[in-house]
Amino acid sequence: MVGRRTQWRGFANAPETNFASVTKDFGKKGYKRYWHGVGAYIEQDKYGIYSSKSVYASYTIHLKLSAKLYASFGLAAGIKNTAITNSIFDANDPALSQSNPNVITPDIIPGIYIYSKKIFGGIAIRNVYKNELSQGSTKIGTGSKQVPTAYITFGKKIVSPGYDFIVVPAVHLQSSFTSIPLTHFNFTVFYRKRIGVGITYKMHDAVSVQLQLRVYKNIVVGFAYDYTISKFRNANANSTEIMFGFSPVMSSENYDKPTGAANCPKFEL
Repeated sequence: MVGRRTQWRGFANAPETNFASVTKDFGKKGYKRYWHGVGAYIEQDKYGIYSSKSVYASYTIHLKLSAKLYASFGLAAGIKNTAITNSIFDANDPALSQSNPNVITPDIIPGIYIYSKKIFGGIAIRNVYKNELSQGSTKIGTGSKQVPTAYITFGKKIVSPGYDFIVVPAVHLQSSFTSIPLTHFNFTVFYRKRIGVGITYKMHDAVSVQLQLRVYKNIVVGFAYDYTISKFRNANANSTEIMFGFSPVMSSENYDKPTGAANCPKFEL
């Protein structure tokens, strides 16, 4: 899966995100109680005067809890390289007097996911490592640490009598445990597993519409557009995102079969 997201269009130095991921399961063919998954994920973020690059490797074990219910436990581990652009170099400012200053930090992301053909839910926590924000041996300002942030998603799949339509209402929460969670409400309709149309309400921020097309059984393309409802809309601060996915077998509904494929969390959200 690869994707690109551009936020707040019309703003100078607006955030941009590029990402790519690859996953592979093994031990699934002929499994009885569990199978494994491994993956890799890379991401590049640009936001204002900052930019970051991240590389992760991941491992997951999927457990069969019952005939129709499954659970997976995963861990992603990697490194982040956070840098400041050279365009703001200032020899008189100790925080900006280095040429292309950057900080490399480790990152660990644990996660749990419960799913079946009708329900799904999970939680992942970023910044578990609690990296300290500092620049070399020089302390600038007050000391601080990156705050652990939880990403919680849960939803339900409703299948029409003729199996032509699948309706998926879902809720996504993002919380740092110290403030009011950021909440997203999503409603998506899939037609014959070929076309998906969705709408998301991001509280106090934006309304997003999504389109997903399955070109072949193993190729999927997605597009999303955010219309800003906050005061940022005065500057045409809308966002777009496009994604492309390829899999040898794309059959996310058949969790209980060896040919089933897992959904990409980035794409689902």
